[in-house]
Amino acid sequence: MEKSFAKPEEGEGGRTGSSPPELSVLLVTYNHRDFVQTCLRSILPAAADNSREIIVVDNHSSDGTGALIRRLFPRVQLIENRKNLGFARAANQAFRESSGEFLLLLNPDILVLPGTIEEMIAYIRQNEKIGVLLPKLVNPDGSLQFSCRTFCHPFTLFLRRAPLGWFFSDHPSVRRHLMMDWDHRQPREVDWGLGACMLIRRKAVNRDWLLDERYFLYFEDIDLCFSLKRAGMDIVYYPEAVLVHHHLRQSASGLFSRPKWEHLKSMVKFYWKHRCLRPRP
Repeated sequence: MEKSFAKPEEGEGGRTGSSPPELSVLLVTYNHRDFVQTCLRSILPAAADNSREIIVVDNHSSDGTGALIRRLFPRVQLIENRKNLGFARAANQAFRESSGEFLLLLNPDILVLPGTIEEMIAYIRQNEKIGVLLPKLVNPDGSLQFSCRTFCHPFTLFLRRAPLGWFFSDHPSVRRHLMMDWDHRQPREVDWGLGACMLIRRKAVNRDWLLDERYFLYFEDIDLCFSLKRAGMDIVYYPEAVLVHHHLRQSASGLFSRPKWEHLKSMVKFYWKHRCLRPRP
C-alpha cells in the first residue's frame, strides 16, 4: 500500500488547518480512470475549504488512475494498493484515514450536482437517528433509478439474476424489492440503498471499520444498513438531493463473469451471517 499526500493548494479537494473536517469523501476505484476524473471534478466545488476532505483508494488499477489523480488532483489523499483488496477492505482503508463528522461513500461512476452535498448534510443534521442518508439517483438521461430497496428473500434475487431475469422484471416480489410502486417523491425510511452514494454519520458506525471485509464485492451496502437498523438507526431516502449514476451493473453481465460470481458469494455470506431479515429487535 502506498499513500501520496501533496502540498495543499487552494481549491483542489484537500484541506488545511488542524480542525476535523465536516465531511470526508471516500471513493474506491478499480480501472475507472475516466469516471474518477469526472467524479472528482464534480466534487471539487463542494470541497474547496477546510470543512471537506477527499480520500481515494485505488485497488491496483492498470489504466493509470493513480498517475492521473496525482497530476490533476494533488490535494486528494491517494492510497494506492499493490493488489485488488476488494471494495470493503479498500473503503475501510479510506475510513481509517478520514476524520470527518460525516462520510460520503461514493462510487466513481457518480456525478455530484451543485449543492447536493450541502443539502444532504443539512437534512441529516435535522435528525440524530439518521445513520445513512440516501440521495435520489438518476440515469444520465434523467430517468429514475430504483436505488432504495427492501430486504428480500434470496428467491427474489434469483429472479433478478437468472439468465432470463428480464422475463421476471415485473414479478410482484421484484416490484416490492425495488419499491417500484412508490413515486419516490417524498423522503421516507427504507431498508437499504445502493452504496453508489451514501452519506453516513460517523457516530452511527462507532467502530474502527466501516464495512464487513468478508465481502470482497457486493452486499457491503446491504450489510451496513442492516446492521445500523439493528442498532436502532434509520436509513432514509431523500429525493430532494439528486445525483447522476451511470450504474455499470457489472454483476448483471455475463453468465459466468467474476462480478456475477462475487455477487453470488456475497449473497450467501450475507444470508448466512444474519440468518433472518429482521433487523430490529
